[in-house]
Amino acid sequence: MPAAASDRPGALGRLHHVGIVSPSEDRAVALMALLGFEEKYRGFVPQYEALCIFTEGNGGSPVELVVPSGGVLAEFNRGVGGLHHIALEVDSLASTAEEFAARGIRLLESQPVKGAGNFLCNFMPPEHTRGVIVEYVEELG
Repeated sequence: MPAAASDRPGALGRLHHVGIVSPSEDRAVALMALLGFEEKYRGFVPQYEALCIFTEGNGGSPVELVVPSGGVLAEFNRGVGGLHHIALEVDSLASTAEEFAARGIRLLESQPVKGAGNFLCNFMPPEHTRGVIVEYVEELG
């Protein structure tokens, strides 16, 4: 019998959301309308200079539309945006960072960043995943 996800090293829970970078708020809203998404909430993440718009989950994981006003995300995909990351929910970012550190992998930030919702987050550098950006999310009580 396979081990439960929480029993395997590096097994990191359920899909929390998918992130798409949009070059402007107008384009983000237009994409939501095109795909039939409804906004659930939004917030600003100063660390990444980004407005983050989360959609309703529609029975599955929500989509996060990331609208950078500057910083590293403004030039993502040569400034046109696109699919940016998948986010996986973990019980503890500290434990996750320790698990990866034991395997010689350091997460992008030295300390978790407060996300646009009621959560903390950190990222695995894409050189470890062959170019896939993975965000790890710890929900706050």
